[in-house]
Amino acid sequence: MRGPCSHVLRVMAIRVIDKRGFLLWAAASLACMAAIFFFSSQSAEESGGLSGSIARWIMEPLWRWFAPAGAVLPEALLLALEAVLRKCAHWFVFFVFGFCAANTVRQATGDTWRVFWVSLCWCSAYAALDELHQVFVPGRTCLWQDWLIDTAGAFVGIGLVVLVLLRKKRGRACRHD
Repeated sequence: MRGPCSHVLRVMAIRVIDKRGFLLWAAASLACMAAIFFFSSQSAEESGGLSGSIARWIMEPLWRWFAPAGAVLPEALLLALEAVLRKCAHWFVFFVFGFCAANTVRQATGDTWRVFWVSLCWCSAYAALDELHQVFVPGRTCLWQDWLIDTAGAFVGIGLVVLVLLRKKRGRACRHD
């Protein structure tokens, strides 16, 4: 590639491998970011209502099956399950976001470690912004623990993409020997 900007592109090491693939993964990443923003914009009451209804949906059939006849489902058990569900939801949505972000960056650069670090910085920064955003939502708080859970989820999603890339790279190196 020659021209006045070719040196800039070489320095940034940006090369869109598959434009359609890049757009697809970028759209998926933006959709994840929009979903995260939507759920973070819910008040504590709305968010708790959603988590509580899911906890009830999970626990009531299990309780009827395993608990003695006539036993009442303890509210403390529902609250504990709700807390676990909320943390798992944080982790999972950022796992998906990390996976999509890594594939977006993968389409823009061929360097495996750049995919890892750029994606991790992107996801971790968005997790921090997500927590900061919650300060302005009624009843919600900014928790560093949630940022850590979000970043851990993204790390695993990104790590999955990086492991596949490293395995492909190793497979190509073995075939050339």
